[in-house]
Amino acid sequence: MKTIEIKKYNLIITLTPFINIIGSQASGKTRFLRNLISQYNKQDVLIDGRAISSFDIDFLRKSIACVLKTSDFKTDYVKEELLYYQKKIDISDKAAYKNIDNFVKFFGLEDIIESKIEYLTIYEKAYIKILSLLIIRPSVLGIDDLLTYLSYDQKFKIIKYAKENNVSILNVTTNSEELLFGTDIIILDNGEVKAYDKTEDVLSKSKNLTSIGMNEPFIVELSNNLNCYDVLKKKYFKMDAVVGELWK
Repeated sequence: MKTIEIKKYNLIITLTPFINIIGSQASGKTRFLRNLISQYNKQDVLIDGRAISSFDIDFLRKSIACVLKTSDFKTDYVKEELLYYQKKIDISDKAAYKNIDNFVKFFGLEDIIESKIEYLTIYEKAYIKILSLLIIRPSVLGIDDLLTYLSYDQKFKIIKYAKENNVSILNVTTNSEELLFGTDIIILDNGEVKAYDKTEDVLSKSKNLTSIGMNEPFIVELSNNLNCYDVLKKKYFKMDAVVGELWK
């Protein structure tokens, strides 16, 4: 899978490892993800130029998944939840449990893998919601503003796993710091796409974020302020780059 087109937005997304989707309140960010899983007009979405409605349902279940804030858990226990979607796409028991064992080690789930979901913290619940779909390794995984509940270590592990397994993440976020994790940014406003470009190109223009009421990531804002005092000569996107420039 290389592209996803959503006609409603007059948008063709070239799938890269991590695409952030941002926008003002009620800009249609969650609806954008719902379009991908065809909760609206199925004729509106195309995969590699072909209508999503023409694809077999089993292919779509394996290829496109979205973790919405409103998504309910399907089971009562963490291990059962990690098993649920694997069974939905007919992964064998042996392979499914092996995947779970690998996830426990890679994502550090040893302390909660046997836990009942109702006893998890809100942060742990967000983590399991994401991992329960990431474990099936879809081509596209939409995440509806849930990464914000996770630690940096958890976020980096998800991004690393997704990249190594050719999963493109479409991350709806209200956290500007997450923009620096991504390869591209889509900006929505009033149900329309206002910008879609590489992360550094979008962040290089401050008005892109201020127009939707979002602050710049800390390091970008810092370097921008230092530019105003002629301490730096350009905008930076990594802390080590700023430090290196200040002390060279």
